[in-house]
Amino acid sequence: MQRSMPTGLSELRPPGEPTRQLTVGVFPGAGGVPYYHALDSGYFQQAGLEVKYVQVVSSDQQMAGWNDGEFDLMHTSPDHLLRGILKRDPVVVRAEGMGELAVHRRPGAPLPTDRWAVDNAQSAFAFVLRAVLDDVAGLPVRDEQLVPVGGTLQRFQALPTEAVDGTTLHPPFDVLATEKGFPRVGGHLQVAPDLITNVLVTPRETATAWQTRAYVEVCRRSTEELLAAGAPGIEAALLRHGLPEAAARAAVPGLLGPAGLSTAPEVTLRGMEAVADLRRRYTPDWQPTCPLTSLIGPGREGAQQPTMKQD
Repeated sequence: MQRSMPTGLSELRPPGEPTRQLTVGVFPGAGGVPYYHALDSGYFQQAGLEVKYVQVVSSDQQMAGWNDGEFDLMHTSPDHLLRGILKRDPVVVRAEGMGELAVHRRPGAPLPTDRWAVDNAQSAFAFVLRAVLDDVAGLPVRDEQLVPVGGTLQRFQALPTEAVDGTTLHPPFDVLATEKGFPRVGGHLQVAPDLITNVLVTPRETATAWQTRAYVEVCRRSTEELLAAGAPGIEAALLRHGLPEAAARAAVPGLLGPAGLSTAPEVTLRGMEAVADLRRRYTPDWQPTCPLTSLIGPGREGAQQPTMKQD
C-alpha cells in the first residue's frame, strides 16, 4: 500500500512536548486494523507517541486493567460504561466499527436447550445474542443458558468443542465460523441498527490532552487511508500485523460492509441511547447512574460534560 499519510503527523505534538507513552487495552480481532496499521506504519511514532497494545481475553480482564490504571486508553464496547463498575471517570471520544455482530450456531434451528457462549452475561454482546434469538429466531434465552467463555476469539474457539451451541461473533470470526459449519442466525443490524459496537475510552481528565487528541487523529487518518485502499490494502495491513491469511481474507467483507470501518467516528447521543436501550431490554431494573451525555468526552458533543458519578 502506498503510504502518503505521514505528512503533518509531527505537528500533532506541541513544540517542546516529550514523546508520550500510551498503553491501550484491546481485544484481538480484525476491527483493530486502523490502529494496528498506524502502529506498523510508524504513524504514532511520527506523532510523538509510543503506543503499546495489550490484548485481553475478556471484558472482566479489560475492566480490571482499566480500574487498576494499567491502560491509558481502551478500545471496547460502550456498554461497559453503563455497568457502573468502571473507575477513573471514563468517557468515549471516538466511535468505531468492527463489522456487524452476528449470532452463529451449529447447523439446525435454535433449540430451547441450547447453550450460548458469552463474554459476560451482562455484556452488550450477550444482549445482542438474546435480541437476535428473540426477534429473528423467535426463541427467548434464559440466563442459565448463557455460558461465560471470554472474548470473541475464545468464543469462536469454543464452538467446535461442543461445550456450547452458538455465540455472537464479528469479523473475521463470523465468516470463519460459517466456513467451519456454523451458519449465521442473524445480526445486530436487524435488531439494534443504531447500536455503537465499539468506542475509544479515555479518562475524562486526559480527554483533551494533546496525546489523546493525537491518538484519535492518527486513528482517524489511518481509517480513511484503509478505506481509500479498499480490500487489497485492508488485507495487506492485516497480514502485515500477523493475522493468518485465511482470517485476513475473511475479515475484509465485514470491515467494508455496514457497521465496519466506514462507521462515523462521532459519538452521538442516539448511538449511546441504542446501547442503553439494549441493556434496559434485558436488565429491566437497570437505570443509568448519570445522563448518557456525560459519558461523551468533552468537545465530542460541543461542550464540557458533567463528571460521571462514581461508585
